[in-house]
Amino acid sequence: MSAAGIPRLQAGEDVNEGIDLAALRAGLAALFPAADPMAAKLSELAGDASSRRYYRVRNAPGAPLPSFVVMRYPDEVSPEAELPFLNVHRYLTAAGVPVPVVYRSDPKANLLFLEDAGDTMLEDAVRGHGARGCLPLYEQCVEILVRIQSEGTRALDGKAIPPRLSFDVAKFTEEIDFFFRHAVREYGGIPLFDREERAIRDLFHPFLEQLSAFPRVLAHRDYHSRNVMVLGPAKTPGHRNLRVLDFQDARMGNVFYDLASLLRDSYVTLPEDAVEELRYAWRHAATAELRGAAGDPGAFDWRFDLAALQRNVKAIGTFGNQAHNRGKRIYLRFIPPTVAHLRGTFERNPPMRALAGRLLPILAALAEKAEEEDPA
Repeated sequence: MSAAGIPRLQAGEDVNEGIDLAALRAGLAALFPAADPMAAKLSELAGDASSRRYYRVRNAPGAPLPSFVVMRYPDEVSPEAELPFLNVHRYLTAAGVPVPVVYRSDPKANLLFLEDAGDTMLEDAVRGHGARGCLPLYEQCVEILVRIQSEGTRALDGKAIPPRLSFDVAKFTEEIDFFFRHAVREYGGIPLFDREERAIRDLFHPFLEQLSAFPRVLAHRDYHSRNVMVLGPAKTPGHRNLRVLDFQDARMGNVFYDLASLLRDSYVTLPEDAVEELRYAWRHAATAELRGAAGDPGAFDWRFDLAALQRNVKAIGTFGNQAHNRGKRIYLRFIPPTVAHLRGTFERNPPMRALAGRLLPILAALAEKAEEEDPA
């Protein structure tokens, strides 16, 4: 949607596919009573891999805020229930995590009015300045992650949603099944006998059991370079030069999950020495309790790679689903680098050799197909 003045809502217009303009105008009037809501400019922003839609509203000159973002979320939560985004937001805010300010909630229209965190993702910053140039930003992200895992976990109470959810064997297995269904069968069209698929699942299972047995802390669940916005390159108190997004699916998980998501990112491939520096930064910043949850320091690399293995396989399932079922073929370009991460994980870890022998040919086929069909 190109920028335009907020129009009058036409009679009979189906707003369920877009945004309720009457509710938007009412929100503008409540937030900025002295401004003319009809003079504001509305534009739709590029979405993520979810069904949420985002709009930027640029206020008329003289308004207290030059712009803000409206999120329209799907009809999955009744107006009487607390939205997971708001629930998790409350605990992250209490923990001092830099998340966007929530200005207003309109549950009847499925709208949230949020702070505008700009257009520069951490991924964009790396593209512009290189991984080495962005290492200070990544160090901040690691410090923020420690805050999520420590202060965030301590902030949770009986009203928090994340403690009701966890990365256990069942959830990890569900995500591996998601990979087979959406990436292997639907997108890849790779024929597998049931016994072949079962054999691969059986080889995964001990690794998933290990991951689920580690002590659990609050996990963002999708902590990567597209969910960190960069407002400025210089570190500020409270890391307010950054904003963490897309945290509504937070749940309890092991301390390695979000770290692996950030450092074995499908969108940004960091040099190996940078990965090692940032893992050291986590160990240096972590509380004694978090270091205890990580277990034997000698096993840190292995446990990190276990988390990266599961996370990267799940990510390929997401990309296959986006391409095959939602027509978002732009996600195909992220399958090959994710497969490259997995190759490295297998090469570093001989105990994964049996799984690698069965899974790598499938991954290679998916990467080859994705490279051929990448619309770029």
